[in-house]
Amino acid sequence: MEFRHEVISFPKQLPIKFFLHRIGHVNRHWHQSLELIINIKGNVHITVSNLSYELGPGDIILINSNEVHELHADNATMIALQIKLELLKESTMDIQRMYYDCNSARSGDSERFKNIKRIVAQILKYNINSNEYIDLKNISLVYELIYELCSNFSSDKEEGLSYSQENLDRLSRILDYVNSKYNDRISLQNVAKAEYLSVPYLSKYFKTSMGISFSDYLKDIRLHHAVNDLTNESLTIDKVAVQNGFPNVRSFVVAFTDKYGEVPSVWRKKHAGEILGSIEATKEKSVNYYQDEPLSYYEDISAFIESNLESAPVNLPQRVGSSRTSLIEVPVSNCLMALHHHFKNFIGVSRAKEVLLADVQQALRIAQEEIGFKYIKMHSLLDDDMMVYSEDAEGKAIYNFHFIDMVFDFLLSIRLKPLVQFSFMPKLLASNLEKTVFYNQINTSPPKSIDKWNQLIRALTLHLIQRYGLGEVKTWLFCVWNEPSSSNLLFGFSNDDIFNKLYLNTYETVKNIDPSIPFGGPAAFSTYNKNEDWLFRFLAFSRAAGCTPDFITIHYYDIDLWDYNGQDNQLNLSPVSHSFTEFIDRLKQRLEESKFDSLPVYLTEWNSTVSHKDLMSDTCFKSAYIIKNLTENYDRLDAFGYWLLTDLHEENLLPQQLFHGGLGLFTYNNIKKPSYHAFFLLNKLGDELIARGDGYFITKSRTGFQILLHNYHHYDEVYAQGVSISISYHERYSHFPIKSRKEFNFELSPVNGNYDFVQHIVNQQFGSAFDNENSFGTAAGHSVEEINYLRSISVPKLSKKCVTASGSLPIQVILEPFEICLIELIERSE
Repeated sequence: MEFRHEVISFPKQLPIKFFLHRIGHVNRHWHQSLELIINIKGNVHITVSNLSYELGPGDIILINSNEVHELHADNATMIALQIKLELLKESTMDIQRMYYDCNSARSGDSERFKNIKRIVAQILKYNINSNEYIDLKNISLVYELIYELCSNFSSDKEEGLSYSQENLDRLSRILDYVNSKYNDRISLQNVAKAEYLSVPYLSKYFKTSMGISFSDYLKDIRLHHAVNDLTNESLTIDKVAVQNGFPNVRSFVVAFTDKYGEVPSVWRKKHAGEILGSIEATKEKSVNYYQDEPLSYYEDISAFIESNLESAPVNLPQRVGSSRTSLIEVPVSNCLMALHHHFKNFIGVSRAKEVLLADVQQALRIAQEEIGFKYIKMHSLLDDDMMVYSEDAEGKAIYNFHFIDMVFDFLLSIRLKPLVQFSFMPKLLASNLEKTVFYNQINTSPPKSIDKWNQLIRALTLHLIQRYGLGEVKTWLFCVWNEPSSSNLLFGFSNDDIFNKLYLNTYETVKNIDPSIPFGGPAAFSTYNKNEDWLFRFLAFSRAAGCTPDFITIHYYDIDLWDYNGQDNQLNLSPVSHSFTEFIDRLKQRLEESKFDSLPVYLTEWNSTVSHKDLMSDTCFKSAYIIKNLTENYDRLDAFGYWLLTDLHEENLLPQQLFHGGLGLFTYNNIKKPSYHAFFLLNKLGDELIARGDGYFITKSRTGFQILLHNYHHYDEVYAQGVSISISYHERYSHFPIKSRKEFNFELSPVNGNYDFVQHIVNQQFGSAFDNENSFGTAAGHSVEEINYLRSISVPKLSKKCVTASGSLPIQVILEPFEICLIELIERSE
């Protein structure tokens, strides 16, 4: 299998493409470009024109034009540059016909390759922190690289095999035939007939050209595809064998064992934890977000750059440009829409048991006092650490709802109503004790007895009604399970019928107690490029089965799964800045088309990423991201439940670093992040929208006007592809294009009288706890005094002045990159 992640795609006019490889297996292929490969981690077995080499860390090899080559490695990281020599039109010599002998694996002179590594390190460094003139630098570096190859590695004699174009064309046709029909009963005779060749001639020709017999090559291709199919749990071993062209399962098992050293069933079980996110028969790609994510090449690439650059490092100046808007006239008598502030309908805590932690309770109190959310989303209400379910010696159920009562008592005391999510599975009810997730080994298998499950749900629902009263309970929301659309190795099940049955039984159990109790779902998982087919299949089922939810819950993360291979812990982010709006557009359109648009839609989880280790989550990037997406989609859904409240949660081991990239609005010791301040400012908006546009959102209230501004910048394509090369604990703003200040010019009219002009600012200087900590010079081991100091200084800048308007009020504001700003114009009574 090949896992390729393109880091830098140079402009079309440049003769080079730059890749970062995380290699599994790349079958034999060729191309007209030169390919320079530098192995920076692990070991690689590479075959070039039937000659094999072992590349260790630091080894370098150049593959000449039209040389057939293949690569194999269990886990290696490599840099690869493809150079299209035909685009070097201005060269005075015919360098396309030159042969280069550049292979450190068979050379004892490591010094000979230093210049090539230095040039590649420069290419990396300059393009990580590029500016608008980067093309000029790239051109100079490409020519310097070609000069180095021509000067020190050109050879008069080609070693290995050389291929004519006619030879390559024939090989290409043969391989295309094999790759398109590998799952059929093809043979050497079929190919010989298609090429009008005799079988003996073709057999010898293929072995000479490819260095492998036709039958072995065909077997390798079939095994290559079979390995991918083994990641699909719904396929039996027999099915994998048949659909990949093996005549029977025995021949498949023998071939697989010879190549991989173990039978397919053992391989599948051993690698199950590495293939979360595989495409299952009834699901789209899902994502493993509870392991160490995202994949970062930072350490490997940084080490390569630092060790191969000359003593003078490449430092690119940080340039901040500027942009301004033309005069924006704001008629204050306009009312574009009434605002209901649905962003406050939900907040999230990871697990129910965490609500009992003192620091989590403190964070909830602060959020309720300063913002005031309505509902709270949390899972794991039925986990074993809640001690809900046990059985006596005869297998009779014993219920204990004490911890649930403690959780709900606290939530109600701070005016938060629960989304009662029945999840996950108590161990004594679990059908599969090995199906667990997270550090706490939460069981996510379906119940082994649906009757016992129904009895538990009935007992708990009746208990809640008895304790809190039916009138109160009917103001809550109920649902079952979390992200059943995800992989069977996460929260989902091996097929949709299992969840549909669980949902139907739970729905009917609650509705049989009282049909007016709100019951919804299904907490479907959606992403930037993942359609909502699963959600609408479920909704179609619920309509047909008479159990249509009273409300729809959905989760959205701005991640990109097209290239997610499931084997690495990589998470790709959305490459575009408007993907959140696109998601809401397509969701609302499909709800209308399927006639489910009358149902409330609660987005109970959303964020830019699912990673608990994305270092930008602690920065002002996230506060600008929140303001941009909520103001552009204000009230379009019935809830925007930001995930999540605090970094103090139990899905992973808690990192020692204070600002480790957690998803929380608070750090684990309740220091407010810029993301928290974003919600604090949103909460000051009025109830009528009078103007909106690129970067601004203006409202009015009984007391005056509110102008909310943001200067959002989207990360670059490198970071979007999950490769955080230049980011580090202390440097977190490097993966952005040219950053610019943004100037706004407004004129509000008609406005008369005196107003207090109150300005709140959150940027890297004000309100960013991470940036404040950065000035300490240390990332861990803070004293109590330092923590308290960070907490006290990490607040938005607040300024106030009096302004007078006579017919109109001009306002000019300049925002720094990632800055958010709220201006309150409060009418003075005197």
